[in-house]
Amino acid sequence: MQIETRRFAGFEFWSVGSLEIQRNTDGSLAEYSHTLPEGVRPNRYSAGPFCRFGLPGAPNAAGVYAITIGDELQYIGEAVDLAQRFGPSGYGKIHPRNCHHDGQSTNCKLNSRVLEAAKRGSAARVWFHPTDDRLVMESRLIGVLLPPWNGRGVSTRDPSEQRDQPRVARGSGPGRRPGVAEQFRNALSALLADAERSGAPSVQVQAGQLHRLVGGYPGPHHRMPVCCSAMRSLMVPGDRFIQQPPKGNGASLTIEYRLPRLPALK
Repeated sequence: MQIETRRFAGFEFWSVGSLEIQRNTDGSLAEYSHTLPEGVRPNRYSAGPFCRFGLPGAPNAAGVYAITIGDELQYIGEAVDLAQRFGPSGYGKIHPRNCHHDGQSTNCKLNSRVLEAAKRGSAARVWFHPTDDRLVMESRLIGVLLPPWNGRGVSTRDPSEQRDQPRVARGSGPGRRPGVAEQFRNALSALLADAERSGAPSVQVQAGQLHRLVGGYPGPHHRMPVCCSAMRSLMVPGDRFIQQPPKGNGASLTIEYRLPRLPALK
C-alpha cells in the first residue's frame, strides 16, 4: 500500500492517520471537563470541553508532526515518542492536573480544538517527519508557516507551553557569543533558507515574530531595536518594507524578502 505524503516548507511528511475520537453509545462525541479544587489557578485552556482520542499506527519514534484540519495546516510540534504524545498520557486524554496554571496547557488547547473541529464534522489528521534534529526543524517550520494553533500572535506564553514552542538559542546580553544581533540574523537566515527550499517566491517576516522565535519577547528586557536592525541588515535589492512603525523600530515592522536570495550588499 502506498503511503500518502505531504510537504510542509519543503520537508516531506507521511500521513499517520486521523485522530479517532471516543464516542458515546448513541454515536455522539464523548466530551468532558474538569472542576478544579477551590484555590487552584487554572490555565487559559482549562475550561474545555475535552475528548478522548487515539492515533492508531503512530510509531514510537522521534520527529516533527503536523496537524491538519481538512487541507489546512493548524499545528506543528515535536515529540520524542509520537505514539506517547498522542496517547492517554499526552494529548489523547486531559487529566485534572493538566488544567492547572502550571500544568500542560498545550495538551488542553490541542485536545479541545480537535474536539471543536470534530463537532464541525472535520477530522484532525496527523503527519510525521522522523528526525533527530526535531527541535531545530520544529522551530524553523513554525517560523515559516505560522500555524494558527501554535499561537504566534499571542502576546504572553504559559511556561507550561514551552515544550511545544520553537527552540532556538535565547537572546544573551551584549558581549556574549553569539551576540544578540547575530542570533537574530541567524534565525532570520534560517527562515529565509527554509522558505527558499519550499519554492516560495518571497516571504514576509514580522519583527515580533522573529523576536519571539529567538526569545526574550515580550518582556522587559527585549531587544526589539536590535531585531529590527538585523532584519534591515539582511535586505538586498528587491526586498521591500510592508509595514514600518512610526518610530522605525517595533514589533509591527514587516519586510518582504525576495527568493531566492541574492548576496547582501557590502
